Amino acid sequence: MTMKQTQHANNVVEAFKAKLSDEQKIAIGSAHFDELSLLIESAMSTAVLEEMEKAADQVDALAHKLRHFAEHFDN
Repeated sequence: MTMKQTQHANNVVEAFKAKLSDEQKIAIGSAHFDELSLLIESAMSTAVLEEMEKAADQVDALAHKLRHFAEHFDN
C-alpha cells in the first residue's frame, strides 16, 4: 500500500466513525476499525491493480498493432 492509500482508508474510517455515537464506537472497538481500514486499503489496491492490468492489455494490443503496421508498411 502506498501511504496515500493508507491515509485515504484512514480518512474513510474516520468519516464513518464521525457518524457513530460514542457508545457505538466503543462497542465496535479500535481493532475492528483497524480491520475496516485494512479492508478499504485492500479494495483500493485491487481496484488499482485491475485498472493497471487493463491499461497494460491496451498497451500490449497497441504494440501488436504498431508492429503489424510497421511490418506491412514497406509493402
